Amino acid sequence: MRVYSGLIGLAFVLAGPAWAEAPKPVEALDLYRLEQPIDPQLSPDGKQVAVLRQTRDIQTDRVLTDLWLVPVPGGGSGEGRRLLVGADRAPSTARWSPDGSAIAFVGKDGPKSQIFVLDVKEGIAKPLTTLKFSPSALSWSPDGKKIAFVNLVEEKPVAIYKLPEKPEGATWAAPARVVRTFPYRTDPEGWLTPGDYQVFTLDVASGTVTQVTSGRGDWGREDGQPAWTPDGQFVIVSGNPAPDAHLKPVQSDLYAWPAAGGGKARQLTADDGFENSPVVSPDGKALAYVGWRNRQTSFQRTDVFVASLPATGLTTQSRNLTLKLDRPASQISWRKDGKGVNFLYQDVGISRVGFAPLDGSVSIATPEVGNTRLLLPSSGGSYSTDGSKTVYPSVEADRPASLALWSQGKETILWDMNAAWRAGKSIGKLEEIWTPSSADGRKVHGWILYPPNFDPSKKYPLAMDIHGGPHSDYGPMFSITHQLYAAAGYVTLFTNPRGSIGYGEEFANLINLCYPCQDHDDLMSSVDAVIARGFIDTNRLYIGGGSGGGVLSSWAIGKTNRFAAASVKRPVINWTSEALTSDIGAVVTSYWFEKKPWEQPEKYWARSPLSLVGNVRTPTIIITGESDYRTPMSDSEQYFQALQLQGVESALVRLPEAGHGFGRPSQWLAAILSTIGWYDSHAKKAE
Repeated sequence: MRVYSGLIGLAFVLAGPAWAEAPKPVEALDLYRLEQPIDPQLSPDGKQVAVLRQTRDIQTDRVLTDLWLVPVPGGGSGEGRRLLVGADRAPSTARWSPDGSAIAFVGKDGPKSQIFVLDVKEGIAKPLTTLKFSPSALSWSPDGKKIAFVNLVEEKPVAIYKLPEKPEGATWAAPARVVRTFPYRTDPEGWLTPGDYQVFTLDVASGTVTQVTSGRGDWGREDGQPAWTPDGQFVIVSGNPAPDAHLKPVQSDLYAWPAAGGGKARQLTADDGFENSPVVSPDGKALAYVGWRNRQTSFQRTDVFVASLPATGLTTQSRNLTLKLDRPASQISWRKDGKGVNFLYQDVGISRVGFAPLDGSVSIATPEVGNTRLLLPSSGGSYSTDGSKTVYPSVEADRPASLALWSQGKETILWDMNAAWRAGKSIGKLEEIWTPSSADGRKVHGWILYPPNFDPSKKYPLAMDIHGGPHSDYGPMFSITHQLYAAAGYVTLFTNPRGSIGYGEEFANLINLCYPCQDHDDLMSSVDAVIARGFIDTNRLYIGGGSGGGVLSSWAIGKTNRFAAASVKRPVINWTSEALTSDIGAVVTSYWFEKKPWEQPEKYWARSPLSLVGNVRTPTIIITGESDYRTPMSDSEQYFQALQLQGVESALVRLPEAGHGFGRPSQWLAAILSTIGWYDSHAKKAE
């Protein structure tokens, strides 16, 4: 059941008739009109929500955020929504103080990001730090006097040469960039400053910053936030102090550091695997965390563990609370009574909030949590709960997510940021489908987005879009990409082939050491199922996808010539070059393949779409950011040049300064609209 809070529902009703006279299809500039809630945080008394509103500014072509306070129905605040921090501060990571009187956030103070504390009653925010690098992962101490955070400590590399002094007034080239380790650049961070991430505390009253952790370990970098013990004496974070940690990017343990600084760490876990995001129980006797045991597979499900937290030594009696759930878990928080933990998990295309008691079975606490990735409909999002109320982005098929509240078994929309926009738009129907795969009969989950005013008696072009990851997913949620495809007249198909998450670890690992593989059969079976409905023009079949979807779309056109055109976005084309040029080379060579490229060159080549380029006849557009360090431009260049040498009609769209996420809003549109333009201009000849 869903209800609308206060004037939100009324505004939607009043806007309807005025817009309904002439609803319009979704258009490209709508990207700059849409808004969505990011990282909602419920106040300690459960009466208000601090939430970031994300927008896109058409003048600067930038994604912006501002911070709002939204009342919870029945909370007795007597006020409506109010703006707390404007977009000029670019606020992020807003966190309530334990007593609810203040909110800490990261925001711009001049050109750099600093930690601010806002007095909620007075509405005044003050910067408390003067840091060189941007802070992250804010966490208040239990007494509200300090804030723990994570920040980079730069390490100056040892110089290997020294230039002579240049003459006064001379203009020389920029200094050489000397790389001594890897990864040396990552997506989306770019070129990395040498050093390690450390945990600090900020004294709110004095502004004094104290370093808590030390040495190698990238302490707390992979955690949602540092965890305080209830007495405020220790801060618990994850890290990997091993000298070869850069070769083991998904290995970490938990450590307790004296919060006063200057002390030595106590190691709490020592498993072969990955432990992060620790949270201490209210009584301080137990530690919950997210982790997995190393099985050397490409997908390793994250579970929720709880262990006893003794005064000395390692944790004991560790238990996996979500083993039987068989879904990837994250974002854990203790219930106030200490009898269990809430967590987020992906399940058949959406996220849910679960509750794992210390004794008993996992239950669903909030049935549906939506995504906040406007470009594509992947599950994700975040939540905040006090045990009886949960706030989160809602699941919406016809608009971006709204700010929602789950309480007493019903959903209340607190803020539909796009109500007026939706009332003026003509949106096609979204239909769920399940299709048996030709490979082995397994059911493949997917969705069909129809064009507005769809008529089943007519023939339509079909555009299949494939998600990345590959261990990711799509779900029944709004995305500007698919909506623009549908508005252009395309029946749009998107599915979760084997390898996708949310269907169990066994399903995700069906592509372990076999990617691409029978996931291709899953995709083709879904295409066949839609064609069988009778409204698809089989001379106008199109295929595309980004990242892992770029892998599978380029693989598909090497396997079949059935498609009239393809859009291959930010792909891996050659697994050897991906292993040796991307920011995930250690993951690729350790978990996606059994050995290094020079040890098994034939296996890297056999799974590379470049190995099939001799079969390709499909006109292909390739789209990649020039600063993409996840699937570097060099792979796209290889594919484009190979297609050109083959005489295959092709185009390479290079997005300047854009990373793996396609950069600024206009660059998103360039990727979407160039795909539509390419599809529009290509059709197979009727047989």
